Amino acid sequence: MESGRTSSVGNDILGFDHQGKVVNRAEHGSLDWLNICEKSSKVITFIDLAGHERYLKTTVFGMTGHSPHYGMLMIGSNAGIIGMTKEHLGLALALSVPVFVVVTKIDMCPANVLQETLQLLVKVLKSPGCRKVPVIIKSADDGRVNMPVNAYIKVSTYIYF
Repeated sequence: MESGRTSSVGNDILGFDHQGKVVNRAEHGSLDWLNICEKSSKVITFIDLAGHERYLKTTVFGMTGHSPHYGMLMIGSNAGIIGMTKEHLGLALALSVPVFVVVTKIDMCPANVLQETLQLLVKVLKSPGCRKVPVIIKSADDGRVNMPVNAYIKVSTYIYF
């Protein structure tokens, strides 16, 4: 995946073998999708959608056309929750796509700004329009303890940072 402003729908895959090890690593050489799928017992598809409001139609197309099992909402800790963040969250809710949130750039964000971002995020997720139970994950241990059974993820939203 590339970072920056995306105006299209991008796709990539990540394959895992029967032991849970990543198949498409650099030491395996350059693998195309066919080889990754042949060597994998599980494949995850990533769909990179546009975040800028100018490309909202492209994002709607990507969400409806690909029917994702989960949505990852990325929020820059220093920028906080902006208008398009709420639009994308609303789109996922309207399509009944469970969402997990990743808060990025925490290394370059003052502690008070990060705290404000997290407080607003929790407020939005608990709001009547969203009705989610935020679960904050700060470490791999938190993730193992709080990982849901499939039914629970429908009402919870996991926040990673």
